[in-house]
Amino acid sequence: MWSFSQNNKNFYQHAEKFLCICVLALVSVACSGVNIHQLGRDNQSKLQEIGVIDINTREGQLYGRELRKLLHIGGKSSEKYELKSTINATSSSTLSVQGAASSLKKMSMTASFQLSDVKTGETLFTHVVVGDATLGASTSFYGQDRSEAHARERLAILLAQRVVRRLQLYFLYQS
Repeated sequence: MWSFSQNNKNFYQHAEKFLCICVLALVSVACSGVNIHQLGRDNQSKLQEIGVIDINTREGQLYGRELRKLLHIGGKSSEKYELKSTINATSSSTLSVQGAASSLKKMSMTASFQLSDVKTGETLFTHVVVGDATLGASTSFYGQDRSEAHARERLAILLAQRVVRRLQLYFLYQS
């Protein structure tokens, strides 16, 4: 009886090892066709060559500052590209749930941007990114105004981060 259980134990150990090897082999074969690109020096150097056109609003200032901070990591190079953007915020709307009243508001902001070549003026890439924020409930008008202003500022920074990610992807697929 003892040898039977010992034989089963050995069999299960060998079967377990075999299955692990098979799973590892399948994973390595399945991932062999996936191309993973790293954001390297070429990509970062292209981002450093982007000049950002200013937007003359408070949200535009925050948006432009965040863009420059993320694009010009390691310093700015001579401009080969120009990034023009427009930011539009939709008016807040009250969120409602069926059968319940709420004083939460939702705000959406859209950034449309266009990347163009400085020498030729040719438009290389255009895209639109969108962000949403929920505003907290405040009973005072001052609190509501501050909450809305804060949401606009957060959304401007969020959109700048999303624009940089889209530009990274654009240059990644160009190389």
